[in-house]
Parts: sequence; structure tokens; C-alpha cells
Amino acid sequence: MNFKRLFLTQLKQFIKEPEAFLLLLSLPILTILLSGIGKSQEQAIRVVCYLPGISVSDTSEQLLTTDTDSAPDASLSTLAEKLYRYDGLYFFDICTSEQEVFDAVAGNRAECGYLFPTNLYAELLKGNLRELVTTVASPSTTMLPVINETVYSLIFEGLAIDALNQYLSEDSSIAAEYDTLYDKNDVEELYQKYLLDDSAFHFEYSGNPEEYRFTKASVLLSPIRGILSVLVLLSAFTGAISFYHLAETSVFNTWKMRISSVTVPVLYTMPVMLICIYFAGLGTGLVKEFLCILFYGAACILFTLLLTIIIKKRVIFVSLLPLFILACLIFTPVFIDISVFLPAMKPLSYLFLPYYYLILF
Repeated sequence: MNFKRLFLTQLKQFIKEPEAFLLLLSLPILTILLSGIGKSQEQAIRVVCYLPGISVSDTSEQLLTTDTDSAPDASLSTLAEKLYRYDGLYFFDICTSEQEVFDAVAGNRAECGYLFPTNLYAELLKGNLRELVTTVASPSTTMLPVINETVYSLIFEGLAIDALNQYLSEDSSIAAEYDTLYDKNDVEELYQKYLLDDSAFHFEYSGNPEEYRFTKASVLLSPIRGILSVLVLLSAFTGAISFYHLAETSVFNTWKMRISSVTVPVLYTMPVMLICIYFAGLGTGLVKEFLCILFYGAACILFTLLLTIIIKKRVIFVSLLPLFILACLIFTPVFIDISVFLPAMKPLSYLFLPYYYLILF
């Protein structure tokens, strides 16, 4: 049988196999699932806070002071208002209990959290600066130092005017004449003037929560393209397993059968991969995507053919297959780029074909 006729025969047989149908069907289903997961996990950076006696109305979105034994002072209420109305790289949510803060951070629904005491400003004015504010954060957080700057700058805005008045009236050289020489309203007006102009040193983080986002899961890369590339390689491997089975009969142990067995599954998988990439909104241009998939598919075919020459036994090939696929998922940037955390592991990525396809995008 000539190669063309053999090839067409295997094309027809492959599509009739239930395993082949399930493989091709799994690609769009997998794309749908991963696309949905990626969208649901993306959210703006959220910070949770608990201020005793202060909550947020669910209907009016207004801050409320509850009737408790430890009612907050005016400064703490002002701090709560500033946190809730903050417009920057992240947004603050006011929680109703300390446990709610812990649950939000532990459940990865918030980047970090803060627990404020009722007597925060009173203690600060007394000079007690340690262990007043409790910070709740997971070890994986990366934004905590920046968020700390924002939180403590907002605390200072409310503290500074009270500290200034306390210093002028109690500790300064004009303390005895302060009430007669100065009006507190004038002092506060001057304070606000110098606070808001460029004469005071300050940090400013520009942007809004919609421009800076993070994913709640530990998946740092979009896995759709990476998994599809691994599945194309896997389709070549399934063709190789089919060849091993046929090669047990000497009449089928030929180069024509070897090439057609490996090539047919890849030819069926590549168009489906192209469709899935565009369905997931990852397309970067039809010509580029087509050429990249074409060359990648050819590389998978050649690599698999080489393996079938080196590995003579079907049982050995099948035994090594799960380990090889697992290594592809770990050492190539399918889910995460391991070289970011372990640069020494970078050379291992060069041993796996999906790496060369993924670095093109």
C-alpha cells in the first residue's frame, strides 16, 4: 500500500475511534472551563478593616456608628470614612467583626486586613506607638508594604493636627500663652494648607482599583494555551502508542505506518487547538497563530518519531509518558514560570517542546 492511501485510511480510522473523539471534544470543553475560572478569579485588590463600633449600611453605603460600650471617637470615625472613600490602587472594606477580617484574608478574598482599637488616637497622643494596629496578611502577599504606607498616612492625617495642638498647648515654649496668642481654627487652617500643597513631603500612589488587579488563585499564568500545547504533544504520543500496537505484527512495522500513525492525531488536534485559542480570546493574529501551531505540530511529530526509534518497547514508552507530561506541566510555563522563583531550573525547560511554543507569545 502506498503512503498516500495508507495515510488517508488511518485518517478515517482515527476519527472513528472513541478515544480520538473524546480527545478532540475535551479541548473546547477544557477551554470553556478554564476561561470561566480565569474570569471569576480576577478581582480588584481588596483590603479589609475592622474599626470597633463602625459598620457600613448595605442599602445606603454610608458609614454607621453602632451603639456599643466602646463607641469610637470622632478621629476613628474620620479614619473609617477616609479608608472607605479611598480611591487608589486598592479599595478598603469595613468589616463588622475581627473574625470577618481573618476569614477574608484566610479565604484569599482580601490581600490583607487591619484591626484598629477604639482608643487608637488617644494612645498615639500618649506616645504609645507599639502593637496598636494588628495587621492580618498571608505570607504570599506582595502589596502589604505599599498598603501599609497608605493606611498609616491616613492615620497620620487625623493624628497630626491633634498632636500639633497638644504640642503647642503643653510642650512648646509658648504653651502658657498659646490660647491667647493663637486661635485653634487658624492653626488647623494653616495645617490643612501646608498639608495639601507641595511644601510637605508625601507619597502619592496614583491610579484606581480597576487598573490594578490580581488573581486569587496561585495560578500566575493563563493555562489555556499551555495546556493545549501539551495536549497536541499528547496526541502525537497516542499515535505512537497506536504504532507500537500495530508494530507487533511485522507487516505493519514500517516507516510509512510509523509516520502516519503519529501524524494523523496531530493533524486532527491542531485545527481544534486554533479554534480553542480564538474562542478563549487569546488569538494574536490568524497567520501567526496558524504558522506557530503548524511548526509546533511538526516538531511534536518529529520528536515523537525520534522517541519511537530510541524506545523500542511499548511498555517502556507508556511507563515514561505520565512522567514526561507531568514534567512538561512543571518545568514549562503552562501554569507558572518556575524560573522566576528558581532560576537554576531554567535549563530544564529547554528539554520540553511546549516551552518553545509558549515563549512565542
